Amino acid sequence: MGMSFGSSCAICRGVPFLLEDLQLVKPSVLFAVPTLYKKIYDGVQNKMKSGNYIQDTLLKNAIQIGNDNARFHRGERGTLSYMEQIKFSVLDRLVLSKIRDRFGGNLRYGCVAGAACPTEVLKFMDAIEIPILEGYGLTETSPIIALNSPGKRSIGSVGLPLEDVKVYIINKDGNVVPPGEEGEICCVGPNVMRGYHNNQEATEEVITIAPDGKSKMFRTGDLGTMDEEGWIKVTGRIKEQYKLENGKYVVPAPIENAIGMSRFISQVVVVGANRPYNVALLVPEWSTIRTELGVEDDVTDDALANEILVKELIDNEIIQSCGRLKKFEIPKEWAFVAPFTAANNMITPKMSIRKHKVLEAYGDLISNLYGESLTL
Repeated sequence: MGMSFGSSCAICRGVPFLLEDLQLVKPSVLFAVPTLYKKIYDGVQNKMKSGNYIQDTLLKNAIQIGNDNARFHRGERGTLSYMEQIKFSVLDRLVLSKIRDRFGGNLRYGCVAGAACPTEVLKFMDAIEIPILEGYGLTETSPIIALNSPGKRSIGSVGLPLEDVKVYIINKDGNVVPPGEEGEICCVGPNVMRGYHNNQEATEEVITIAPDGKSKMFRTGDLGTMDEEGWIKVTGRIKEQYKLENGKYVVPAPIENAIGMSRFISQVVVVGANRPYNVALLVPEWSTIRTELGVEDDVTDDALANEILVKELIDNEIIQSCGRLKKFEIPKEWAFVAPFTAANNMITPKMSIRKHKVLEAYGDLISNLYGESLTL
């Protein structure tokens, strides 16, 4: 379809070549997973705390006025004053344009799917004038259910259902829940598959009858909400939801997203099924931790991991990151682990973590976090 409009398409050679490929292609639209935008966000956050007063102040003021300008365009505040417009013009030319140049300099929109993109990252991208359009769907839905569009966006949601697509939020009893309440995201429409090839049993598990009593409805397996205007938010996967020993249900995705916003943490897996409390496996951003604590390069990562200052830093980050979560959701213990990569088969091509692989690899470590003695 893109070629019919005179556009060309390029595919990145891989994460190590991403910045180089962006400079070569200079895209006007970029399709990527949230990890890319989060890395740019983290890079700017690190530069804002570099210790260089002039650089830190310029970046902070540029992001702040950029956010004010974005809020105006989203209809969340009035127009910028004359002095604010001058400030934005100057800082956009000196600072924000340099950040946009990291994406090739021509990027008008970013599109993201495959996982939730943190609200803080979306607002940051708005501030540098590269709006991100979140979407949602599965292979079984060809593959889109809902989408934000340039003229109709809601930050933090995956958008409105496509034309001719009807979305229902269904509870455990199979009933439609009121607007704003959580349930399973289900959809009806011409985008829904006929079924899995030669697998009727699997098909019957996900294809049911819609509340109208006649339409074929697909059950996504995702938890979410939908407000009165139709904006959809995805909150987690049903199969990832678990119960603690105290009977309280936990959806790990929001917890992992909150902790993952720390610039000192690269990847997160939260565990706690049938346990007294949650624990977290963390992949640290060692370079950022070293800079923050002023640690020399001759200190190994293993030695650094045992430093009390590092433990205090991460403890404080978890407390700050999880401020809006319920007390029982916050991990009480954590441990550093090696990065989850394609090489160790712990992430998928779309950068999602294979949790069952992580649990298999770190079962003993998880037991140690709960104070359980290992039997040989």
